Amino acid sequence: MKNKLSILIKSITLGIFLAGAVSCEDYLSVDPKSSWVKEAFYENEDEVQMGLAGIYNYLGQDATYGQVISAMFEAGTDEALFNRNNNNWAIGLYNHTPADANLRITWLALYQGIEAANNFIAKVPNTSGIDETTRDSYLGEAYFMRALYYFDLVRWWGEVPLRLTPTAGINDNDLAAASLEEIYQQIITDFTFASEHLPHAKDQSEPGHANKMAAHGMLARVYLTMAGYPMQKTEMYAEAAAQCDIVISDGWHQLNPSYKQVFLNYIENKYDRSESMFEVEFTLMRDQGIREDGRIGQINGAQFYYYPTQTEPFAYAMLQNSVKLNSIYEEGDERDEWNNARFICNSGGNISKVSNELKIWPGKFRRWEPITYGKITEGVGSYKVLEGVATPDKNFTGINYPLLRYADILLMKAECENEINGPANAYQYLDQVRVRAGLQDVDKGTISGKEQFRKEIQDERMRELCFEGVRKHDLIRWNILGESLTELNEMIDATNRSDKDKALYKRAGENFVPSKHTIMPYPIQETTMNQKLDQHSEWLQ
Repeated sequence: MKNKLSILIKSITLGIFLAGAVSCEDYLSVDPKSSWVKEAFYENEDEVQMGLAGIYNYLGQDATYGQVISAMFEAGTDEALFNRNNNNWAIGLYNHTPADANLRITWLALYQGIEAANNFIAKVPNTSGIDETTRDSYLGEAYFMRALYYFDLVRWWGEVPLRLTPTAGINDNDLAAASLEEIYQQIITDFTFASEHLPHAKDQSEPGHANKMAAHGMLARVYLTMAGYPMQKTEMYAEAAAQCDIVISDGWHQLNPSYKQVFLNYIENKYDRSESMFEVEFTLMRDQGIREDGRIGQINGAQFYYYPTQTEPFAYAMLQNSVKLNSIYEEGDERDEWNNARFICNSGGNISKVSNELKIWPGKFRRWEPITYGKITEGVGSYKVLEGVATPDKNFTGINYPLLRYADILLMKAECENEINGPANAYQYLDQVRVRAGLQDVDKGTISGKEQFRKEIQDERMRELCFEGVRKHDLIRWNILGESLTELNEMIDATNRSDKDKALYKRAGENFVPSKHTIMPYPIQETTMNQKLDQHSEWLQ
């Protein structure tokens, strides 16, 4: 998540300085220990800043939030489904195996980010010419990123090897998986250090960095995850609530008055740090030979298949909104139209409305939107490109991706308050999110008890946070992923659409096995090379 100018330049400089005359794509994929983290590195502050950029680099790779985690891993919920008649996104269809290539590359990228952070944490305390406050701030970013990478690993894979020091040799590869308790305690320790030493976002000159309140927000999410399945440490609701209180009482972070504008900002690479507390940065600079882009809005946006001049906002759009998401919004909810894109541009250039409730597109990170409907070739249909670039790339975008918004702080606080004390003091946090969406306060007569409020929060998190990488994790910690897929398939069957369409979108629910599909299998390459890492028992059957 590098700042578009200075940090990006430092990252490129780092690659040239240490890797020699190689392409940007080449040096971004090289293992940090063996190529750029030399014994003589981190001798001054410039090298510290370059090393820090290298840690952030892994957050935006195709294997992480550029594509795989942000879209492929999130398919297969009551929110979104893979829409091609093949098995390319096997993880989203619950048809994957330990040999799945996306498991391997994501596991590798996350551990490469951890290795880069471990080297940084080991060496920067000895760097000369940096005052203690600045040094601790740099270290706070490294600890934040290491915690984030481990948080992704533990949520997707469960127990994983806990590597906290730089890799010294091949024998270091053999390391058994740590317990969930050990991993989460380390994540808490790292985020806590970050919260104590990072500057506030209002005091940062560059937007692309971890900050104090983002660390508190991530701690809230960690504690909330621990409170649910599989750990079920319900005492952690209070810890999560306390972290939310720190952010809320600080008073600087606020909801943007316009839900739509929140996402136009991500699409246009504009920064609103009052609501967007931490985001993955992407930049479309392929014309300069630089790979800092992602696929946000291209594979998880509104489909656009017309590409005669190679300047159109092409979108493969491999995710389809679920029929549940299409129907979950109240009348007057402004989020409905933005998140449910009920339009398409086909390969013939015809822009049309979509009426089939099984074929609605994710609109949140759309690259385009229609102005008029009809055929572009006849001068009737027209559209607006939303990306802030002169010429959109066919396959890649510079659209940023949110990892933490203030809206989630409010919803986490509401959920924790309800679980601890019931809904009486929880309504106020939920209502702030609803009112921003153009709705009235929740009806306390209808949503009056703890169970009713819990269900409302489960639905509200989909309405507000869809396509932001939280739904599958939410469903798992609530221990209702299988149940939600079963209910979704019943909703699909209840439509008047063709059996062919129904079968396409029911695959995830039909393939889901509760005993194995709430965690990923370890990549087969890892269990082969790491002699102390045994495959999850659920995946040996």
